[in-house]
Order: sequence, then structure tokens, then C-alpha cells
Amino acid sequence: MTTTAPPPGEPGPDQPPRRFGWSRLPALLRLGPGLRLALAGLLMLELLSYATVLVQPQVVKWLLDSVSRGASFVPALLTLAAVALCSGVLIVTSSYQLGKLGQRMVLGARAGMIDALLRARVSTVQRRPIGDVLSRIGSDTTLLQHALSEALVRGAVAPVVLLATVVLMALSDLTMVLVLLAVVAVGAGVEWLILHRLAKATEAAQAGVGEMLTGLQRVLLAFRTVKAFGTEADEARAVVGQARLACRQGVRAAGWNAVVGGTGWVLMDIMFLTALGMGGARIASGAMSVSDLVAFLLYVTYLRTPSAALTQAASAMSEGLAALARIEQIQHIPAEPDDQDASAEPEPAPADDGVPAGIALDGVWAGYEDQPVLSGVSVHVPRGLTVVTGPSGIGKTTVLNVVERFLELRRGRVLLDGVDIRAFQRGELRRRLAYVEQDAPLLGATIREAVGYGAASPGETELLDVVHAVGLADWVASLPDGLDTAIGERAVAVSGGQRQRLAVARALLRHADVLLLDEATSQLDADSEETLLRTIAEQARVRIVLAVSHRMTVASQADLVIVLDESGVRAAGSHRELLRSDPLYRRLASTGGTR
Repeated sequence: MTTTAPPPGEPGPDQPPRRFGWSRLPALLRLGPGLRLALAGLLMLELLSYATVLVQPQVVKWLLDSVSRGASFVPALLTLAAVALCSGVLIVTSSYQLGKLGQRMVLGARAGMIDALLRARVSTVQRRPIGDVLSRIGSDTTLLQHALSEALVRGAVAPVVLLATVVLMALSDLTMVLVLLAVVAVGAGVEWLILHRLAKATEAAQAGVGEMLTGLQRVLLAFRTVKAFGTEADEARAVVGQARLACRQGVRAAGWNAVVGGTGWVLMDIMFLTALGMGGARIASGAMSVSDLVAFLLYVTYLRTPSAALTQAASAMSEGLAALARIEQIQHIPAEPDDQDASAEPEPAPADDGVPAGIALDGVWAGYEDQPVLSGVSVHVPRGLTVVTGPSGIGKTTVLNVVERFLELRRGRVLLDGVDIRAFQRGELRRRLAYVEQDAPLLGATIREAVGYGAASPGETELLDVVHAVGLADWVASLPDGLDTAIGERAVAVSGGQRQRLAVARALLRHADVLLLDEATSQLDADSEETLLRTIAEQARVRIVLAVSHRMTVASQADLVIVLDESGVRAAGSHRELLRSDPLYRRLASTGGTR
């Protein structure tokens, strides 16, 4: 597949994702509608659930003091049970709403990427490995959900809860709290140093998954070739090797993640032991009661949850920001110009009276990366059947690409009925064109969906007419389900020739002004090709048909044949004229064409 250089300002597929700092956190909230309001409600639920937890040590202190005074502890016990019940209800509700919000954010991220890809230039999308794109839409968005739950919600609430807990502990014993804060400061510094390595490891792991999927997708698309050449073992080694590399990178990320989590738990154990030792000493000196120490230790124990949440939030956010960078690289792919602001596109200019009706290439220069393919090509394609032929790689398909505006011109212009095609909005231009690409891919689960793709609710009769026109009526009639017969993914249930004819039928259903065919008969036998050529000839009476072909059977039926070579348009004329006048064309005809 030929690739093109990225337009100015657009990142190429091989460039590393842009790194984002923690200041990019608000970008997560722009991944779906209404996320800010829903997040505010979640934060309130989380705060309420933690508040019920923080009340419990004081109720326990009340219970112990009642026991020590010989008073009834039943009121304190019932209060403790009620608080615990409220805490459980709030936690369940918060967790459900958090999962729901996370799914909405994932949907927003995926929808944004899909929309950006479908609006992008053809050359931009074709440069990107399919497996890597699927990895970003699939696994990277899942990381974002984890980042939302751990960072944006629990990570945001955790500092408030920690502060409230510390204040309550300070009311019991300020000296012990200051010592514990010193321990926390040391542990937080260590964790911060680890987080940078975790972010790098996570980014590498996600990139490794993308490379593995790209390799597997390449093998599956050429599965028959792999089988025919007996390279199953070689391909398995290559793809499994990429999987192993992704595994090693994932293990590395898991290791750093474990270090972050372990550091947090060790820190909490040190705090508990410190508080227990200091509290025991203060009870011995009479400076603290047993109930006060129990309440204080409960607060230290409760610190585990917000502290762990804060640690996990830092870890999840490192992973989430790496995923966000890869996601935004897709979301920021520029759309085709008039998709960015259709209202800014100029109205079609008046037709150039000096240019006859049809398609005209006027001094066209176009190419891929730094290699020009068309150099100053000028040619007129009138109504009727025009065939473009020539040696392989000479730019025949490129002619179709510039007409469809899949490829932008470097110089020159392309006119449709005397109007520069750049004066049309792309959607309007492409509604006037019907295109059958070389591989003739079919989109749809059934024959009906494949033929009717892109048409506005075609009727049964209309579908059967175009199927008949391409010589497939008897075949469709012989199928048990007729037009509703499943064709399988990538149309594996139909032959290559049937696939090509169905693609032509799909194009005929558009009733476009121009029919563009790229090797549309390359997989047909002689009888099928003859039937299809009759249909193409009929279409050429009422519209422009521009066909790229190396087959002389197609060229012999053309009203005009254009021969391309390295210098551009080498010759133009009828099949018979070119056989007499052009040596290259005679050579192509004698060999049956060129591929």
C-alpha cells in the first residue's frame, strides 16, 4: 500500500504520542456529554460514604467509655450498626454510578476516534497500521475508565478525607499526628519518583499491544497466501514474538505498579506501628485514655483506604494519561477540509466555457511522499468509455484518486464539466461519482446490504435490476435466501469475480454522473467479462465512465484509450489507432496487458 507524507502539523503514525502532564486531567471530562455534572454528583456520594466511616471511631469511643463507666452500651451499638448500614448503601450506589460514568466516558472516547477516522483524509488513515488503531480504540479506552474511577473520583476525594481524618486525629493527639505526617512525606516522595517510570512502562506496553495486533491483522488479511506458501510457523513466530515483547513490557509496567501499591501499604504499616508504640507510651504516662487510643488507631486504619486510593489514583492516572495521549492523537487527526467547516467551502464556480463537458486534468502534478507520480498530466475524458492503461506503477490509479480527491494536487487542476472539483464540497463531488476500487471490498452482511450500501433505501426491483445488469441474477436466484444470503466477513463466501460484479452493481445503484472503475474486470472469466462490458458500454452512453485496466478486452471496447508512461500521457486514441501508431501499446496488447 502506498503511503503519503502527513500534511503539515499532523503527527505521523510512527511518531510517539504527545506526552501530557497532570494538567491534562480536565481533558477526560470532555470525552462525553454531561460528565462534569455526573462527576460532581459522584464526588458528593463518595464524600458522604467516607463521612459515615469517619463517624465510626467516635461511636466506638462512646461505646468503650460507656462500658468503662458501667453505663448501657446498647445505644452506641445501635448507632454504630445504623452508620455501617448507611455506609454500605452509599458505597454500593457510588460504585454503580462510577461504573456507569466510566462506560459513558469510554463511549465518548471511542465515538470521537471513530468519527475522526471516518472524516480524515484517505491518505492519513491508510498510513496508520490497522492493529494499532484497533488497540487504541479497544484497550486504551479501557484504561481511561480505570483512570476515571481511581483518579477523577476516588483520587479527588481522598485528599479531603485524609485532611478530615488528620484533623480528627489531631483533636486526640497533635504530637502523634505530626510524627505520622513526617512518615507520610517520606513515603510520598518515594512514590512520586516511581510514578514517572510507571507511565513510561505503560506507554510502551500499549504500543507493544498495537504492534502485535498490526502483525496479526496483516496475517489474517493474507491468510490464503500464508497457507499457500507454508509460512504458518514463520508467521506464528513473528506474531508470538511481538506478543512476548508486549508481555515483557506489560510485566515491567505491572512491576512498577506493584512497587507503587506496595510502597503505600508499607507506609500504612509503619504509621500504624508508630501510632501504637507512641499511644502505648502515652497511656502508660496517663496522657491518653484507652478509648482515645482505640479511636486514634481506627483512624490510622481508616487512612489505608484514602491513602491507597490516592496511590492507586496516581498509578491509574499515569496509565490513563499515556492512554489519553494515544487516544487524542487519533481524535486530533484533521478532517478533510470542508468537513471542518462546510459553510466555508466556496460555491461551485461557473463552468469554464473553454473546457468541454467531461473530466479534464489540466497540468496535474500529484504523488506520494516526495515521489511525483503524475507530472504535468493534461487530458480530457469525455462522456463515454475511457480506458487508462500503461505499465505497472505508472499512476493509473492515481488518476482516479485525484478525481475523487483522495489525493490532493500539488499543481494543476481537475475539472468536472468545466468546474474545478475543489469548488465542490467533497460530499457533493462524491455524490456525482461512483467508484469501484481495485480490491472491490463489500460492506454489509448480506448481498442486499452489500449492493445497497450507500443508497437511500433501494427497492427490491432496483436491486434485482442492477444484479441482473452485472450478470448475477441467475446466481442470486439459485441461492436459498436470495438477496438476503450472508456473504461473510470480507465477502469470503463469494468468489473474487462475484465480488467485483457486486461492487459494480453497488456503483450502478448510485446513478452517478461519473463511473470510476479500477481493474473492475481483473478477476472475471471471458463470459462474465463480456456480460459486464456490455453493461459498462450501456452506462457509457449516458455518463462518463473512466476505467483503469490492463486488459485489452476492456480497451478494445473503449471510445478513448489513454496510454500513460513515465513522461505522462504518451498517447490517446481508439484501440485500433493506438495499435497502429504506438509501439508501447502494441507491446501491451501482445502480452495481454500489464499488471
